[in-house]
Amino acid sequence: MKTNKKMRMARIGRKLAAVAAAMSLFMGMSATACAETVSFDFGTFAWRCIEDDGSVGTNKWAQNSDGKWIYFDANGIGITGELDSPVPLGLGPEGETFVDERVRSATGAPGQQPVLSVPSAQKDIRYKGLRQMLDSIPLYPDAKTEIPELDSMLDAVFAQIITPDMDTHDKLKACYDYLIMNMKDSRYEDTGENDMMIVFWGDEDGTTWSPVYGEAYGLLQSRVGVCDTFSATFAVMAWKLGVPMYVTGGYTSRSGGGYTPHTWCQLDGPDGTMYVFDPHIDYLLTLRGNGAMSNARFGPTRAQVAGKYIMDVIFDK
Repeated sequence: MKTNKKMRMARIGRKLAAVAAAMSLFMGMSATACAETVSFDFGTFAWRCIEDDGSVGTNKWAQNSDGKWIYFDANGIGITGELDSPVPLGLGPEGETFVDERVRSATGAPGQQPVLSVPSAQKDIRYKGLRQMLDSIPLYPDAKTEIPELDSMLDAVFAQIITPDMDTHDKLKACYDYLIMNMKDSRYEDTGENDMMIVFWGDEDGTTWSPVYGEAYGLLQSRVGVCDTFSATFAVMAWKLGVPMYVTGGYTSRSGGGYTPHTWCQLDGPDGTMYVFDPHIDYLLTLRGNGAMSNARFGPTRAQVAGKYIMDVIFDK
């Protein structure tokens, strides 16, 4: 594959929060502070905080030598990127505490006028009220991303799957289904020569991109990814439609019990209800169903999938 982009290739997916932190390390930044030591652990691919007395720093913000802030969870693992200032902590539906790094406004850019959904009388596909909720959201479409090549790829995909007569629900579902049917995870499918997940960091001129845009660009170019890249790409597609989707990092339940690290998307409805969109899980369910399209995780409320997700961080950048 020929490219002038800075990239990393990996076989294992990681939480986007860790990827954001790793980008700073990749650019050669140090991370120490007078009250504690913040270092990068390649075993867990995450920042760690160690207090002066040798204990693990937990449930706290720690500032590095560059003046950036990182939040460390109950296990002493950094679950944010390097931020200019601490951001709010939230409480999830199951009582979990999460870091909220969202910067996207649900009301768009200053002066931007909303676009309303095409009126639709169609029924819900699976979850009652989902279509009505999605179609009631004022849309503030992103004109472009920070990557011109990504804009071109998105335009080409939308030309294939989006038609003017679709309402918001069906446009979003078309994007979701496109990822499920056209992208692969090399851990579960033979992907031929292109068997590596690709994450792009930026241009050779030193320009860096946000992790969400970089992972979306990598997935659409290689068509091989994991939960991180599936979710990043779906979020970017939603933003192009004007839907204020956001990426969520944390854990999801295993079929055999317990939890595993995972990344998915969420959307806050007008009344504050959290809706889940998890294209990677539905990709796996479709694969296991011999190609029968699954939409089990297209828009359930957090209450409808109670116990299946634990949030660590939510963000949209």
